[in-house]
This record gives sequence, structure tokens and C-alpha cells, in this order.
Amino acid sequence: MRRLSLPPRPNWEERLREVGFTWYAPTPTHPVPYWGEDACYAFTPTQIEGLKRDAQDLTNMVLEATGAAIEGGRMRELGIPTFLHDAVRASWDRDDPTVYMRLDLAYDGSGHARLLEVNAQTPTSLIEAAVSQWQWLEDRLAAGEVAAGTSQWNTIHEGLSEQWAYLARERGVTQAHFSSAREVEDIATVTYLRDLAGAAGVSGSFLAADEVGTSPDQRFLLDTWTLPIRHLMWLWPFEYAWESRDAAFLSNTETRFIEPLWKAATGSKGLLAHLHERYPDSGLVLPATLTPGSLGENVVRKPLYSREGQNVTLPGQTQTAGVYGDLPVVEQAYAELPTFEAEDGPRYPVLGVWVAGDEVCGLGIREGRSRVTDNRATFAPHVILPVQ
Repeated sequence: MRRLSLPPRPNWEERLREVGFTWYAPTPTHPVPYWGEDACYAFTPTQIEGLKRDAQDLTNMVLEATGAAIEGGRMRELGIPTFLHDAVRASWDRDDPTVYMRLDLAYDGSGHARLLEVNAQTPTSLIEAAVSQWQWLEDRLAAGEVAAGTSQWNTIHEGLSEQWAYLARERGVTQAHFSSAREVEDIATVTYLRDLAGAAGVSGSFLAADEVGTSPDQRFLLDTWTLPIRHLMWLWPFEYAWESRDAAFLSNTETRFIEPLWKAATGSKGLLAHLHERYPDSGLVLPATLTPGSLGENVVRKPLYSREGQNVTLPGQTQTAGVYGDLPVVEQAYAELPTFEAEDGPRYPVLGVWVAGDEVCGLGIREGRSRVTDNRATFAPHVILPVQ
């Protein structure tokens, strides 16, 4: 596993915009470039095969632990409010279908990957991983800037397409609403998913998350025309929804969510402790606990629900800023990320493995400027180098 430097493509910004990726430049809230044009991470075929095996094993473990937590009545430990327990259990019992999730892994090129956390319900960096880095590779190959035979682990687009086709063919999902916050990245992500769904026979329209309506007289959530929403592809965190004024509707609506309501359990960082409890000797799962102090001092403290590295405490450091500081925490054994030097300072890559349904399908990498992957992280493409 190496970090390689490359000259920027002459028209790289235009190329990103062509595939709907427009948030690549620094902003006040993301003060460094979101897309890394001048470097990539290189792997050998053997390393990628090992990552695939590890990630598939972890995917199976995550789903098994999710079911055990739900069926075992342990949702309170995961931070899920009591009024939602029956609805989450019903969603699991119905086997409500999933389209995707992302596993974030620590990996240095040798040995096993280790799970840092699961992005189960609202994973982003999707267009970057599925489309933009593939376009980047095609351009580099065409320009002769990487060796012939260089490839990527990247069937994300195909995997998601197949999963939408499965939902249409086997699960009767032929129409869905697609919803997100009014953020450029979120809107682009659900637009991409809507395009994939449409190609698979699932039609749908967009509405903002704050436009999703409720009525005491209706069994379903409602769109802006007060028409029932039967399936909602909702890029909106369940933990936001269950703290809203309409939270009670989550527990009794007949609207079916994509990602499903049972993902509230998968997405809790408390599941990391359940995974360690079930698979302590796997070599893939870090020790983790919901009992603070029981693992000693060399731990990372994370709120059960948090985003962009907020309110995370590394060993010997102060807690990062954020809005999740009042939540219960999980403690996870500290895993050292690999360090790569760049012109403006060190990079600490976290590998994001994408899962379509329950099958791993590709890799995306975000490299942080610190050991906590936060809003200063940059997406970096990757390559698999041909065997010499």
C-alpha cells in the first residue's frame, strides 16, 4: 500500500462536474479540497483480495450482530429510544430491504483490516467512489500516466444497480420518493441513487427532508401534494428524525424506509461493542465496550451517534468539537492509522468499503489531516497495480 503523486489532469474540475460532483473545492465549512487530484493510493492484487475477504466477513458479522441485538431486546444499549423498539423489530422481521452501506476500516497494507465503524443508513462519498474515481482512472490510463492493466476495486455502480433491480423484481418496489437535506452533496447523492433506481424500473421524485409531511389521519408519510409515500429513500439520519416534533410517526407509519428502520441498530456505534462480544478472536473487530474504563486508557471514545468525527476523544487528547457531546459513548481500542507524508503535512487514510445489499463491491478512501477523520478529510482515488 503506497501513496503515489501524480500531476493534476488539465481539465480535472470540468471532468468532475460532468458526473455531478461539484463540491470538490474548499469551502468555509470544509477548508481543504474535498477531492484529491494530485495523489492516489496503490495496492497489489493480493492486498485487495485480502481486503475483499475481510470486508465480506465483517459485513456478515455486522448483519448477524444487528439481528442479535434486535431480537435479543438490546436496542436500548444502542441508544434507540424505547418508543421505536417495536417498529425497528418489525422492520427486521419483515426483512425490509437494504440498498447499501459503508464499512470504514483501518489498514496499512499488511495483515487484516480492522473495523472502525459502520456507516449504515446515510453513507456519503458515493459519487466520488462509484463514478469520479473510475473516471479519474480512465483518464489516467488514456493519458498513459498509469501502467496498462492498472485497475480499481470498483463495481459500486453495478452493485447498486443490481440491488435496485432486486428491489423492483423481488420486493415489489416500483416507485419511491427520494429525499435529503438541502445540501449540494446530499441532493447529488440521492439524485444518483434515483437515476440508478430509474434504470432498474423504480420511478421516483425528489423532495427535501423538511418537506416530508405527516397527518394524524394518514397511515403513510406524505409528499408535497399530500399523496402517500409508500417507499422513502431517505438520506436523513433516523436519530435526527426521532428527535423531531413528528418523531411519533416513525413508530407507526406504513411508509417503508430505504435504508430500512432496522438500520438504526446497525448504525449505532454501540454495535461495535456487540461485535467484539460476539467475535472477540476474529482479528477484524477491535475490542470495544459500553462500560467506560473497562478497556483501560488506550481507547477512543465515540458517541453512539455522531458524524464527521464530532465529539471523539483519542487517547491523551481533548474531545473534538461537535453537537453529540451529551450522548452515551462506546469505547473502542485505539487503532493506529498508517501515516503518509504530503507536501502540506501528514495524511491518515481510512478505507471505506462499499456494500450493495450484503455483498462488498468497491473501495473509496478518505485521508484525514488528523487521526480523527473529520471535515478536513479529502477523498483520494485508488489503483490496483498490475503484477510485474
